[in-house]
Amino acid sequence: MNIKQVALRLGVHYTTAYRWVRTHQLEADRTSTGWEVSESQLRRFEVSRRSDRPTRRRRVDWAERMRPALERGDEVAAWRVLEDALRSGLDPEACYLDVLVVALQSLPPDGDPVDGYLAATVAERIVARLGARFRRPGRTRGTVVVATPQGEQHSLSTSILADLVRLRGAACVELGAEVPPDVVLAAARAARSLRLVALGVSGAVPLDGVAATTALLHERIPGVMVLVGGPGVLNDHVAELIGADRWASDLRGAVTVIDEALLTESSGRTPSPGERV
Repeated sequence: MNIKQVALRLGVHYTTAYRWVRTHQLEADRTSTGWEVSESQLRRFEVSRRSDRPTRRRRVDWAERMRPALERGDEVAAWRVLEDALRSGLDPEACYLDVLVVALQSLPPDGDPVDGYLAATVAERIVARLGARFRRPGRTRGTVVVATPQGEQHSLSTSILADLVRLRGAACVELGAEVPPDVVLAAARAARSLRLVALGVSGAVPLDGVAATTALLHERIPGVMVLVGGPGVLNDHVAELIGADRWASDLRGAVTVIDEALLTESSGRTPSPGERV
């Protein structure tokens, strides 16, 4: 069995099965095309998992454990929380969306501003470490270009989105923050098997930069899908004004759009303008 078949057999996400192999919890043999697991190796793993499993498991609120570490700016403690969550069986995507993002959202809006900066800095470093740990080589399902437009300085959400794209076996061109329209266009033109361009906006800056980027992309790459996500896009009317083909209010919605795009043969289809997720 390959890792995908093992994941289906065990009822877990692909990346969870892959992590078990890479951390030597699940025995596997390396081949020219990837990893293979025999029936006997899988049986031994299932037996060991059953013997290690506690008789009564208490649900852990990993986001609540993460929040104090972020507030203190304690990267070591924050990373330890994620490692414990992974060992408990949480998959990488849940670590991003259900632990790190939820912990950041739970920070008090009227709290010490220093805590907010510390939390954002630690979160950026954690995302970099988590992404590097689960990045997979090999064939891809196409390419997604991810950036924040000119004037938008907040790139944490787009960094997380880029890692979630890579977890899906797709290539990601991650351009970072405050990217001029011509640079986004150049990256999209150079991308192999382009599926879509995703732009993140926090709402803290005017949307002129987003509109300029979407207009240039549509003019120079007919049929390209442009997804704009984040608090800066409040409704269908705003999405239409800035030229977004699809929009999402949060990362989960953006991931849904990307999943749909990766299922298509190319990015050439024309979506409904302002279609919401």
